[in-house]
Amino acid sequence: MRIILASLTFLFFMSNTSAQLTNSTDSKEVEALNNYVFFANECAHGMLIVHGLLYRFNQDLNKEIDMDSYQVNFYTNKDLPTDIFADTWFYDIAPYDWHQKAKTSSRILPPASARSLNSLSDQLKAIVVDINALRFSLEKLVAADMNNKDNVLAVYNELERATKLFEDFHAQQQLLRLGLDKAYGKIKPSLDIEFPDLIKMMDNSYRVSLAIMNTLHAKTDEGLVEKIDRLHATQESLKATSLDAFNSTRLLSREVQGHYKSLQSQLSKFNKGTNDFYYTAEVPDEYKLYGKYYYYYNKDLISKFNRFGIGIVFEINSILDYLRSDQLRYMEVPHFYQVVYPKKIEKVDHLSSTAGTLTTLPTKLKDREINVANKSIKVDSAKVVFELYDHMIEDGDIVSINFNGDWVVESHKITSKPYELKVQLNENGKNYIILHAENVGRRPPNTMAVSYMYNGKKKQIIMKADLNTSEMIEILQVK
Repeated sequence: MRIILASLTFLFFMSNTSAQLTNSTDSKEVEALNNYVFFANECAHGMLIVHGLLYRFNQDLNKEIDMDSYQVNFYTNKDLPTDIFADTWFYDIAPYDWHQKAKTSSRILPPASARSLNSLSDQLKAIVVDINALRFSLEKLVAADMNNKDNVLAVYNELERATKLFEDFHAQQQLLRLGLDKAYGKIKPSLDIEFPDLIKMMDNSYRVSLAIMNTLHAKTDEGLVEKIDRLHATQESLKATSLDAFNSTRLLSREVQGHYKSLQSQLSKFNKGTNDFYYTAEVPDEYKLYGKYYYYYNKDLISKFNRFGIGIVFEINSILDYLRSDQLRYMEVPHFYQVVYPKKIEKVDHLSSTAGTLTTLPTKLKDREINVANKSIKVDSAKVVFELYDHMIEDGDIVSINFNGDWVVESHKITSKPYELKVQLNENGKNYIILHAENVGRRPPNTMAVSYMYNGKKKQIIMKADLNTSEMIEILQVK
C-alpha cells in the first residue's frame, strides 16, 4: 500500500511539475511574441518624428512657392539622431534593439512561427530603414535651387515616395499583427489568464477602435456606422463596469485604478472624435487642404489611441503589465502621410473628395437630420460644374455645402449671381451634395437653385433646408 501511495504521490508531483514547466514555457512564448509588438510600437513612435519632418518639408516648400504655411514643429534633422530608429534618445529600448531581441527570443517559438514572424519583422525594419534615409535625401533636395522647376518636382516626387513608405509600413504592420494573433491563438488555450471578463472587455475596446482607425486610414466609410454603434456599446459597457466587481485586491491598486479610469476616459473621447468625424466633419483651417480623414486620423483620434497621448493602447498594455498577464500586448498604429501641392504645380480646378469609396449616404450631419431629395442629379462626366444661386427674391440666405463629406463651401451668402462650384466625382461608390442652412433668410426655409449640364442641356434643381434639417441630393454619373 505504501508503495502504491508513494507511486501516486510521485506521479502527482511529476504531473504538477510538468504542468508548471508547460505554463512557464508558454509564458516565455508569450513574452517572445510581445517583443515583436514592442518593436512595431517603437517603430510607430519613430515614424511620428519623421512625419513631423516631412510635414515641415512640404509646408515650407509650399509657402516658398505660393501657399500659406502653418508651422506645427520646429525641429530639423540637425536636432535628431542620424538614425531615429537605432538611437535610444527617444526610447528606453530603441526599435532596432527590440527587433534583435525579438529574433533572439524567437528560438523558443515553434520553428514555423519563428520563421514567419522574423520574416515579417525583417520587412518592417527594411521599410523604416528607407524612411530614415529619406530624411536626408529630402534635405539635400530642398537645399537645391527651388526656382528650378525640375528641383521642385524632385522634392515632391520624394515626398510621394514617403507617402508610399508610410502606406507600406501600415500594411506590413497589419500583417505582423495578424501573424502574432495567429501564433498567440495556438498558445492561448494552455494559458491560465486572470480576469478573463476584464481582458475580453478591454480586447473589444481595442479591436473596435482599431477597426475604426483602419477605416479612416483607408479613407472610406465602409461599415463605419456599424463600427460606431459597436464602439458606443463597448464604451458604455466599460463605463458601467467597476473593478470592484472582480473582488480582487490586485485590481484595486491605485495604479490599476488610475489606468482603468484613464482607459474609460480615452475611449469616451475616442467615441466623441469618431462621431465628430462622421456627423460633423469640421476641420480646423490649417488642415482643410488635407481633408477630414487626415485630420481626424492623424491629429484627433490617434492621440486617444496610441501611447503618445496616453491613449487606449497605452492604458490597456499598462494594466496588463501591472498584472504580469500572459496576454498578447496590443499594437499601436502609425500616422499616414499625405502630400499637399501648391496651386502652381497642382493645377486642379475641380475639387476632389478626400474620401475614397463611399458606400452609404449619411443620415445626420451637424446635429441635423438629413432629408434625401426624391430627385437625383444625373451627369455624364466625372467633372461637374454646379452653379449655385437664389432663383427667386434675394432674402439673405446663407448656406454651407458638403460634397462627399467635405465642407467645400462654408457660410456663403446666396444671391442671384451664380456661385460656381467645380467638383470631381469619385469613380466608384456614391457621390452627393448636402445643403446646410446657416440661417433661413427673411423668407424661410433656405432655398437654393443648383444648375448643371446633362446631355448638352442645362438642368436645374431646387434644394431646401432649415435649421432642423438639411437636404441631400445624390449625384449619379450616367456613362
